[in-house]
Amino acid sequence: MEDRSTVKRVWGFFAGLLDYPTESPLEAIGECRRLVAGVSPDADALLARFQGFVEESTLGRLQEEYTRAFDMDESHSLYVGYHLLGESYKRSAMLLEFMERYRAHGVEVAGELADHLPVVLRFLTVCDDRDLVDEIICDAVWPSLEMISGDGDETDAPDPEEEGPPVAAALPYHELLDSLLFFVRASTSGSTQPLAVTSAVGWPTT
Repeated sequence: MEDRSTVKRVWGFFAGLLDYPTESPLEAIGECRRLVAGVSPDADALLARFQGFVEESTLGRLQEEYTRAFDMDESHSLYVGYHLLGESYKRSAMLLEFMERYRAHGVEVAGELADHLPVVLRFLTVCDDRDLVDEIICDAVWPSLEMISGDGDETDAPDPEEEGPPVAAALPYHELLDSLLFFVRASTSGSTQPLAVTSAVGWPTT
């Protein structure tokens, strides 16, 4: 997908939606769906389902579900490096490399680790280095999302066209991550699949 400005806006919307909710995200969901629909109908279908959940929920419910989805379930942690490298010295090196990349582009991170997915996505909205953006997507964001979804097998991701609730009763915020994965798959040019996890994040660990 060559419309980089649209893709950047989508990264920004997903970054906000994957932050701890402090207000209703309905307006952001609507804008995100408008941009995503023409790129990935699957991503839009999952966003529509998430939108329905938000419409029926109080802010307190959103916060409870967010904590349940991400803070109480390590398999859906929002820390990219955790999925790719575990708690290891390589992840520490990756964090330092992320920070150096951010600072080189005038971005300072406070309050979260550098590999927190919303932090990474926000960096992609302001980074004009096309090669670096593609590198981060294909070497870090994409493979980590595949791991969260299920060992990189597309068939493990939920089918947004299937009627009724998902078989595994996926949590709404988990479906939001799956929506992001569908968008990444559809929008990333120059590659049909991410690097294998064993060779991913080459630049942050060298």
